[in-house]
Amino acid sequence: MPWLRAIVRAAIVLVVSVILFVIVPDRLLAYLSLHLVPFWRDLVMLVYVAAAFIAGCVVFVRLQRVHA
Repeated sequence: MPWLRAIVRAAIVLVVSVILFVIVPDRLLAYLSLHLVPFWRDLVMLVYVAAAFIAGCVVFVRLQRVHA
């Protein structure tokens, strides 16, 4: 059973990572390219990637639950 729990947690991390780092940035970049000048588009994307990275780290740490 511990393997099953580990597989489920790994799948959650994989799904969250694909959503945070592939799907949302693709849609956001497509939208911003039509509505903002390059400077502001790049700034918004930079802020999003930083926030998504922090959120992904939080999800990863919360899923571990094992303290050394």
